[in-house]
Amino acid sequence: MRLAFRTRRLAFRKVVRHSTQLTASSPAELRPLTSFSDARLAFAHTSTPKLMRGAAVLTACSQPWLAKHSEAAIALANKLLGPSVTTMLLKHTVFEHFVAGEDAAAIAPVLTLLHERGVGGILDYAAEADLDSGSASVSPGINQPSRVYPYESEAMCEANKAIFLSAVRAVHDTAPTGFAAVKVTALGDPALLERVSTSLTALRAFFNRLDTDGGGTLDRATFVRGWCEAFDVSEAESLATFSMLDHDGGGCVDVLEFTNRLDLDAISPLVSKCRVQGPLYRSALDGEECAALGAMLRRLDEIAQLASSLGVRLMVDAEHTYLQPAIDHAVLRLQRAHNKVYPAIYGTRQAYLVDCAAQLSLDIERARREGWHLGVKLVRGAYMVHERQRAAALGYDDPIHPSAEATHASFDEAIKQLLVHCPCPERTSLMVATHNQPSVELVTCLLSSGASSIPRECVHFGQLLGMADHLTFTLAANGYQAYKYVPYGPVHEVLPYLIRRAYENADALSGARAQRNMMLSEVRRRFVGA
Repeated sequence: MRLAFRTRRLAFRKVVRHSTQLTASSPAELRPLTSFSDARLAFAHTSTPKLMRGAAVLTACSQPWLAKHSEAAIALANKLLGPSVTTMLLKHTVFEHFVAGEDAAAIAPVLTLLHERGVGGILDYAAEADLDSGSASVSPGINQPSRVYPYESEAMCEANKAIFLSAVRAVHDTAPTGFAAVKVTALGDPALLERVSTSLTALRAFFNRLDTDGGGTLDRATFVRGWCEAFDVSEAESLATFSMLDHDGGGCVDVLEFTNRLDLDAISPLVSKCRVQGPLYRSALDGEECAALGAMLRRLDEIAQLASSLGVRLMVDAEHTYLQPAIDHAVLRLQRAHNKVYPAIYGTRQAYLVDCAAQLSLDIERARREGWHLGVKLVRGAYMVHERQRAAALGYDDPIHPSAEATHASFDEAIKQLLVHCPCPERTSLMVATHNQPSVELVTCLLSSGASSIPRECVHFGQLLGMADHLTFTLAANGYQAYKYVPYGPVHEVLPYLIRRAYENADALSGARAQRNMMLSEVRRRFVGA
């Protein structure tokens, strides 16, 4: 155990050392940034042909009608030109602009170039499958964007695990200051995650029903009485469960203890004992499914263990809301195991969700109580259309903020919640993953003014490869920790990723007109010699 701790401590020192090297040439004092209009700085290392290609790609992608009908356009091109010609055209245009390469070896030059400019990499194997193409979907009848991996077989999940392990090694070898991204739905059946999420949500509601006075805690007698009424268990078993949940021995269980101490693999055996055979009872997994869930968690553990041992930070992506409770629980499990020395594991929070602030508060309080490092990637969210369609179809409240303005406000409040009001800033790290310039300006002002209690080296900025270069490279040049989200994968397998980016990031792509104009102005400057 002591040797393992020493290995992780050395890995942490390596991360810190490389982070220092990444910004060694930057100014000692950070300045607030309110201007990102220097095209010469943003595109200093981009060739003129690539600038022209990028401007053309962004012009096409920023057309709403093309983004909406991109799948149909590709199908028509396949019919008229043939798949091979279509693939070649896509590879040398959209693919090369947004994707680093087809495999871990091919992306090395991109990561090296980024590193030379003081920008780190977030490596993401972006091959995705389209659930509308015939595979079983998590929620039949609801239009699914191509994000969640369809479950084909345990062998396929093992193959996906091997790909993620390769990505972790590639980060270690080529971008030691970087991150690797992982999607839990690649490692097991999403239907299992949905049912476990149903169990977790129902158990939280069960706690609220028992908490009749709204005080947020249950004493021993209230818990045991309610537990025996809900589940076919003895009083002694209920007392044993209470003792397990009452981690600090205070004689009461609050909502954090209630949800934190229940392991994912223990939930299904519990809910199978429900006295009422309702939704909670029906969400229980049978023996074979429990084994499949265990295999999913072991795959995730193996990836996290490798990342932690190599000093690579792992980001677990957010997915659909009906899968997220189980994913959050799995992330919590990893953070407890691997974040004792430094934030090796980052979870993701989506600001367009109405409960974003509440979930962040729970994240912060868990880390504070248990003494581990909290890593958070904050995004706006990418599934708005689908989430609203699903909520309307199934008759539950829309989980998304009602307007873009409300989402922007939620994102900025989450920034302040983490940077200004966090009770454990020395153990908190944040990845601000956004293309929104006002939000970036807010963070730089908080950091440069000293208003942020989180150290500047623990605050990172992330933008997609091929987008918002004026943000990324300006941040890096001014001493901020800047990163590019670097997708890679075979052309035909990454097409669903590109389609999803076009469809679900239509607002961001429409904002790409500013980057396109900067690209064209830089091309003109080079031709006239200004």
